Amino acid sequence: MNNKVLIVDDDPGIRETISQIIEELGYASETASDGLDALSILDSGPYMCVFTDIMMPKMTGLELIKRIKAKDVSLPIIVITGYASLEIAIDAMKCGASDFISKPFKVSQIQLLLGKMKREKLLLEENRKYSDTIELHRLIDNLVGQLDDKNLEISSFQAISEKIISLKGIRDLVSAIMDVSKQLLEDVDVRFFPLNRKTLKLINPEGGEDRFIDHELMEGKIIRRNNSSGNSWTFETIFPLMIEGQVFGTLDIHSNSILGDDKESKILYLLNRSAERMENVALYEGLYENMLSTLNSMAKILDARDPHTSQHSTRVTNFSLTMGNILTLSEEDKDVLYIASSLHDIGKVGIPDSILLKKDKLTDEEFRIIKRHPDIGADILKPLPPMARETDIIRYHHERYDGKGYPSGIGGQEIPLLSRIITLADAYDAMTSDRPYRNGLLIDKAIEEINRCTGSQFDPELASIFIKNVIVI
Repeated sequence: MNNKVLIVDDDPGIRETISQIIEELGYASETASDGLDALSILDSGPYMCVFTDIMMPKMTGLELIKRIKAKDVSLPIIVITGYASLEIAIDAMKCGASDFISKPFKVSQIQLLLGKMKREKLLLEENRKYSDTIELHRLIDNLVGQLDDKNLEISSFQAISEKIISLKGIRDLVSAIMDVSKQLLEDVDVRFFPLNRKTLKLINPEGGEDRFIDHELMEGKIIRRNNSSGNSWTFETIFPLMIEGQVFGTLDIHSNSILGDDKESKILYLLNRSAERMENVALYEGLYENMLSTLNSMAKILDARDPHTSQHSTRVTNFSLTMGNILTLSEEDKDVLYIASSLHDIGKVGIPDSILLKKDKLTDEEFRIIKRHPDIGADILKPLPPMARETDIIRYHHERYDGKGYPSGIGGQEIPLLSRIITLADAYDAMTSDRPYRNGLLIDKAIEEINRCTGSQFDPELASIFIKNVIVI
């Protein structure tokens, strides 16, 4: 039997990756950049199976599957997908595809698929020898049953993917791994043990004694054990959770029966998806921290430009967070408030020193330029997707409750709540701080000013809370 595999994908990187893996597994391979090219290559000789992408120029993967099956119904076809998409996989299998594989690829997945395709092709070639009607109907019924089973399997994988992709934190992902494992297996005891990489011990989350990790787990292997207690047996299956080739922890499953290949494959899929998500979360958090650190440095440099406004951003942040705690904001809202208040004046980096540090009263033109800083600050953050909420809050922190503020002239509840909080904190700190052209107001005078501007500049309800609970006399 021919052991040559054809890989069809318009992405040369994908073609090269799969080709290299297949050849390392002892098979021959050829590649095609689109469906038309693939059909031409198939005419040149027999192939064991075909790997094909769906979205390609000139001819889609679905059309290619139909054209191949019209010529050779026994040639197995594996669909390459970005993730376990139920609709795409079902459409492809209706057209004649035998299986699918999700990106990123694992060598073990491709190895298992090639073995399966080799067996499937042999089976189909043998079945093709029988042309009587009864045998043909039996084969069709069998394939329909396999399609139904595969649909159920894909639905299960789709549900796992959607649950894992929606989570953001490592702790949430670990909890999801345990919950989904219990749903998939039923009547099992599931525990997750994080690995302490310094001691190479698995940490007992229930406070029991930690234990050294088995050598096989460090190599990424599954451990299976049988435990007897009197006349009963229990079965322990331990899966390593690997992140970037390193063990992050282990999933221990105790059951009354052997899990078997089908259940183990679902747990492995769950762990692989979780590992991919954890890698993305870690990368995102690292980039986010670096980005935030850079922006905070810019804010500190801005404060340092003018000794009279030194620590202004810090004080505004402290006042704002005190208000956030009093209003019992959610943790997410308080995080957004912290970042937005810390960076509320970052747009002043675009204001010339001749205006920003001027000791005399500003001219109308200079004040017009100063009023641009909320928009400048928002535009600095706008290209950063994680800062979407902070962008709007900074843009509107100089709006007034009566709609006479800037830059947009919105008023009342149209102004985001967190912007209204920062407006109060910013104004109070500005009033009580010394400036080159005036001394800061005493606290009681600042309170009088807030009361005077309540309903015009400030939100009345927030102003009352700020005076009673935030200002220390």
